[in-house]
Amino acid sequence: MSTQWLAYQSFHRSYDILAAINTLSIHIKLMMVGKQDIGRNEAAEHARETLSSFFKRLETVVHDAEQGETKPILGTDPRLRQLARSFIEAKHNWRRYRSELFRNTITHVQQLLWSSEGKDRESLIHCLEELRVIIEQHVHADAVQILGEI
Repeated sequence: MSTQWLAYQSFHRSYDILAAINTLSIHIKLMMVGKQDIGRNEAAEHARETLSSFFKRLETVVHDAEQGETKPILGTDPRLRQLARSFIEAKHNWRRYRSELFRNTITHVQQLLWSSEGKDRESLIHCLEELRVIIEQHVHADAVQILGEI
């Protein structure tokens, strides 16, 4: 598979993750200020499932990268491994990344996805904001690979 095709696939997956982040963030923020967002309940549930699935894949790749695994993981493309490396670098940048996503385990953040507690929702919003930054940087690298430097 060509690197450009891998970048295209990664770009598409990242777009789906960004859409899920945006949908869930809007839904949670509306709920936090007391607005009923009944029209988006189904979309918010789908976003939770999308993010939960993403976190499971990311957690596996991050764990292997942190353990020094260098061999390719079956079913994991190089772009996801690069995203995992970016995630690990962000965990060490405590001045920029302060959310639970980088101070706790990915499993903990997965649990926040389903929590209805106010403080958990607030914490999840911070996690999603910082995840968006990492994903957007990743998307930029994919776009450069697909389109070239503009």
